[in-house]
Amino acid sequence: MAKNAAQEILGEIRIKLENPSKVLEALKPDIEETNRFKAEIIAEKNKLVLKINASDLSAMRAALNSYLRLINTIKEVDKIG
Repeated sequence: MAKNAAQEILGEIRIKLENPSKVLEALKPDIEETNRFKAEIIAEKNKLVLKINASDLSAMRAALNSYLRLINTIKEVDKIG
């Protein structure tokens, strides 16, 4: 994470997954842009890339917690199904 002159907090997380495209499809309804953060999620060959641009640390933390929790839930449901 880095803080630039525009007071934005930037974060990027790469998560290794067996089927990142499947996880991305499940996340699409939850990808959002608010007045406090913007999220972008990209599926690569064996990784899901989560990029967040937040206005402050609290917004970054909230966004990361939300998306990581959703990704974990999707992985767990996929194990059951």
